[in-house]
Amino acid sequence: MEEVTQVGTVPVFASADEALDMVRAGLGYLAAADATQMGAAAQARCLKAFEQTDAIGTAARASFLAAFTAGQGYADDAAYSARAWLIHHTRVTAGAAVGHTAWARRPGTHPRVLAALAAGQVSESVGRQICLWTDKLPEDRRDTSDRFLLDAAAGGLGLEELAAMAGQLYERSRSERPDEDPDATFKDCGVKLATTFGGVGVLHGDLTAECAAIVGQVLDALGPRPGKKTAGPGRSGTTTR
Repeated sequence: MEEVTQVGTVPVFASADEALDMVRAGLGYLAAADATQMGAAAQARCLKAFEQTDAIGTAARASFLAAFTAGQGYADDAAYSARAWLIHHTRVTAGAAVGHTAWARRPGTHPRVLAALAAGQVSESVGRQICLWTDKLPEDRRDTSDRFLLDAAAGGLGLEELAAMAGQLYERSRSERPDEDPDATFKDCGVKLATTFGGVGVLHGDLTAECAAIVGQVLDALGPRPGKKTAGPGRSGTTTR
């Protein structure tokens, strides 16, 4: 293997394959390491680094998948879409494929968020949430709003504070454009249900606040089985019946 050089903070490899070999080697080492033999400080450093590498990996995958989709590379394997190709050739679930293809559309619509992920400055989950919030804004407001929210996240604000800021941006946009299409809020909303092996369903959705409240009431009405635990007030968990 050729020597790896470094320019600034970005290492330079001879090829993508060489870089992937290094990634797999590093993660393989950490997966095999005995974390119980490390101190809390070392464990904490690793946990923080895992979130950064997840974010960087998301940005890298989005870039490659966007190019793969634009070139219809999936057709070489007789797949009808990038999502279908991911399911059959990378062995991910339908839900994961939906998430990957969503990120593949964002380099063109949320370049600042992808740049922040690539730099490990924001977690994948927070970056995704910022995209979902600013997707509700007019197109000419998204980039500025992304920057505003990313700067706030970098400054240490938590998700609740970021949500409040996003709400203010949305309300300001509505007040400045009172004659805008009142149904614009719903254009990007929807729910997808994928059926997996044995008829098990995987539900993915992007809901308005009003719809989310109704769905929450339905889940509460269904209730868990005796002895089952559900998530807290945010309802981020799963209720089973």
